[in-house]
Amino acid sequence: MIYRTIPPLAIFLGGCLLLLTSCKKADPEPEPVSNQVNLGAVLALSGIYSEEGLASKASLELAIQDLNQHYTQAGSPTRFTCSYLDSEMDTTLARQAVESFCSQGIRLLAGGPNTSAELGAIRNYVDSHGMLDLNCFSTAPSLAIPGDNIFRLIPDDNVQGQALARMMQYDTIEALVPVWLNDTYGTGLAQTVREKFTLTGKVVMPGVEYDPGSVDFNSVMTAAALQVNEAVALYGHSHVAVLLISFQDAADFFVAAAAITDMNLVKWYGCDANSQKTQVINNTIAASFAEKVRFLAPVMAIGTATATPEPARNLSDRIFAKTGLHPDDMALSAYDAVMILGQCYNLTRSADPARIKAILPEVCSAYNYLGINRSLNEAGDLLGSNFIFWTVRSLAGGRSWDSYATWISEGDYILFPGY
Repeated sequence: MIYRTIPPLAIFLGGCLLLLTSCKKADPEPEPVSNQVNLGAVLALSGIYSEEGLASKASLELAIQDLNQHYTQAGSPTRFTCSYLDSEMDTTLARQAVESFCSQGIRLLAGGPNTSAELGAIRNYVDSHGMLDLNCFSTAPSLAIPGDNIFRLIPDDNVQGQALARMMQYDTIEALVPVWLNDTYGTGLAQTVREKFTLTGKVVMPGVEYDPGSVDFNSVMTAAALQVNEAVALYGHSHVAVLLISFQDAADFFVAAAAITDMNLVKWYGCDANSQKTQVINNTIAASFAEKVRFLAPVMAIGTATATPEPARNLSDRIFAKTGLHPDDMALSAYDAVMILGQCYNLTRSADPARIKAILPEVCSAYNYLGINRSLNEAGDLLGSNFIFWTVRSLAGGRSWDSYATWISEGDYILFPGY
């Protein structure tokens, strides 16, 4: 597939002109243009979970830079800023960060928080204080709430769950042993996969949940191994799999599983939260285990495993040059969050979240810069997207993450490279 690159300024101004001619003008005359519009971002910027937060911060910074350039070239006096507060992926810190932004008069949030648990912790405050969050990371179905002030530029986990169920069906998996983090995200995705996988006539074992902050990886894997052995006795190793719903601690689970007999004889699947994490490939035991079990972890895709749109590829290169990190497509989506809010401001001449909210769905439906349409569903979440499955392979003398296949949402099928 060939993607044609359109200059961002042309997209920005062209999209605004299109919307200006299509939007109904029942509101009063727009407010005067402010010289500065302040956005806020709650991200995990320190600790073991900081990799995604730092890549997202760079994506937001580049968006602010580009957005201000667009406004400058358009002759506008308006400039955008973004302030960043570190949540460390802690729900209490995320709530405190949002409260701090609100006290500063910052009511438009972009990009973060990085987890559904954090978003769930701030949702009521955002709603009750007239704020708005255009999020790029939360996927919990429980947060797909029509009419609230949370919008998400990624689909909820009903979509990821379908991608996982279809890949497992392709792999002829008959029995699945889920291991999941007991929080908003982990519990929701585990339930979604359970429902979709059993619809295909397959079996899901009770599984094992673990609490946030737990470091007892050996006990969790020992409990999972008992269920794996039970399933293997019925279906055989080639038809049994483990689903690991975790974050960067996937590496610790792999190390624990590697010490248990036969846990490397079944297939393993992951999720978007542990896909492409450097902690896995930087740990020799974890990387070896992940490669042995052909660990497949899906993440929302802009394009496919073999065809990344040029604008998305260029933005990824800019973020890598800035941070040394390879961003996933959720981090890239943070860029779009800023640009979409910039278009909304251009149309309303207001930073009032209520006015932004009224026009946001229409702006999203017309926006497609990175190579993915941002149309939202009735809950304010992305309608859908492809998912790329990533795996660990021995490449260039070491182990690296490599794309394996793409689940195509329109048609619900797996596309492998070369087809």
